[in-house]
Amino acid sequence: MTGEQHSLRESFSGSVMLEFVLAFPVILTLILACMQFAHIWMAKQVVHYSAYCAARAALVCQKSEYHGPDKAPQQAAEQVCAWVSRGMLAGENDKRIPGWGQIPGSGGVHRKTRVTIKEEGQWNIKATVESDFALVFPLVGPMIGWGVNPWQSGSEYLEQHADDTGDIGRADLVQYPHIRFIESVVLPKPYVMLPESGLPVSGW
Repeated sequence: MTGEQHSLRESFSGSVMLEFVLAFPVILTLILACMQFAHIWMAKQVVHYSAYCAARAALVCQKSEYHGPDKAPQQAAEQVCAWVSRGMLAGENDKRIPGWGQIPGSGGVHRKTRVTIKEEGQWNIKATVESDFALVFPLVGPMIGWGVNPWQSGSEYLEQHADDTGDIGRADLVQYPHIRFIESVVLPKPYVMLPESGLPVSGW
């Protein structure tokens, strides 16, 4: 190999290394972003289903049983959201699902899930679930968490301002940025309550 060929080979190797150094961070970021957005979309569907479960639970409850940490709608939503909840404080226990056992890392699901039940007219129940979701992927998680404009009221994804730090995940044993899903479901009551219908009537 002549000296000129050796020099060209070293130059080519150096250019390949430089291209790798420049391209790899961009490619890695894109891969992590695809994974994080897929995780977000999956979690959004889970939270929507938790609102459906909360509404189903409220259908068979008295109005006085709609709200409360130990009431059926809250428990139903937590059991669903436990699968996508991440983060817990010292002393918080993992959520236990009947038939499945404990869900690892779900100890903060009660703190990060809020359920509101309202009556829509006389025959409909509306359940709204707010769930704080941890962005667990490095690099892109913080970028997405702060890029959704956490101070904009009415945004679908909101940063949880629960403490002076402005991040509900800061108190967790492992800290992640969070976004908030807000999902609502309206279900009709599939039964007729006789007193509300004015029954029995003549000819009943």
